[in-house]
Amino acid sequence: MVMEEEKNVAWPKDRPLRWRLRVGLLAGGAISAALAQVLSRFPHFIEKAYTEALGQWFGRTLAACTAWVPFSVGEVLLAAILLWLFALGVRAVYHVARRRRRWTNALACGVLHAGAVAGAILLAFYWMWGFNYGRAGLIDRMQWQAYAEDPKDEAALAELEHICRELVEATNSAYEALYKAKDTGAPTEAPLSRKALNMAIDGAYRRVAKDLGLHPSFAASRGPAKPVFFSEIMCYTLILGVYCPFTGEANYNRKMPGCTLPEVIAHEKAHQRGITSEDEANFFGYLVCASSKHPYLQYSAYLTAQRRFLSELIARAPERGKALLAERHPGVQRDVDACNAFTKAYAGRVSRVQHRVNDLYLKANRVKGGVKAYGLSARLILAYARAHGGSCIVETVGKGKQP
Repeated sequence: MVMEEEKNVAWPKDRPLRWRLRVGLLAGGAISAALAQVLSRFPHFIEKAYTEALGQWFGRTLAACTAWVPFSVGEVLLAAILLWLFALGVRAVYHVARRRRRWTNALACGVLHAGAVAGAILLAFYWMWGFNYGRAGLIDRMQWQAYAEDPKDEAALAELEHICRELVEATNSAYEALYKAKDTGAPTEAPLSRKALNMAIDGAYRRVAKDLGLHPSFAASRGPAKPVFFSEIMCYTLILGVYCPFTGEANYNRKMPGCTLPEVIAHEKAHQRGITSEDEANFFGYLVCASSKHPYLQYSAYLTAQRRFLSELIARAPERGKALLAERHPGVQRDVDACNAFTKAYAGRVSRVQHRVNDLYLKANRVKGGVKAYGLSARLILAYARAHGGSCIVETVGKGKQP
């Protein structure tokens, strides 16, 4: 009876399905994802044909197109897509409720539309950046296999304590070089303008690319990192930075503690350069800032690294770790307290959900350990130290202030 009634009613707001286009986009995304899985078995091919050729061209071209815009194009793009999808949904519900459109037409269009959007996102994601997930790990690319093997028992603990001591001393020295004091009475704030900070980080990337013998494209600038307007939302997810592969932009949370800002920006700029693994991005965030001639960048690198290493030392040898904690300058401890307060203020259900979603995303893209990869950068710093005479300190802290 209902079907017979529908046949006799005009439905002026029915939409064409356009199934060929929408199914084609979905298929394109699925094929790209499958191709990424296949190509991951050939990391050398990915490195030469994509990362050092097509991938870096995509990244640099996108960055060149968006670098001149003072705000995050990726953030605007995301907001526009969400508003567009919301408007389509509201319009469909309205016309169905007014009996001007069949619910079957609205449902079919909605399913096809969602599939097309998902396919288009996957298609763009993999060709613009995602194939980089198939690269070999940094240990293999740098041929650091011999340096990646951990010593046994007490030797490993002694090495860990040595690295922690180095980092505590380097952090203190960088703080003094920055402020000419052991405590300013307030948490660290960025002493550099956004432009100067980006220039300093890009300059350090050129030095790192030269020192490690990386592909010339790694040294090329990808434009400035941009603060996110809706940083308050990022705070509740505990996200400090994010790379948008569709616009080539490194974005950061403008509300984060100032002591972490350089390292976070350098981390996101590593993603701009085809680094997909979070442990590798953390490593380059450390190495780049530590290689800078500006004490603010050095301080951010050494403070972030010492927090990671000291947590491990305290877990394995509490007394030794606490003894090194006591050697921190009061100003350094003040910054650590500010970081802990930031996390405590925003941690909650939203951040836990985001943590789980990010974990699933990383594992889907073959990142070993998922979100645990964020903490695996310590392994790379240790390998770097072993390859450089047992020290993770890149250069004398605080010498020179030019980027």
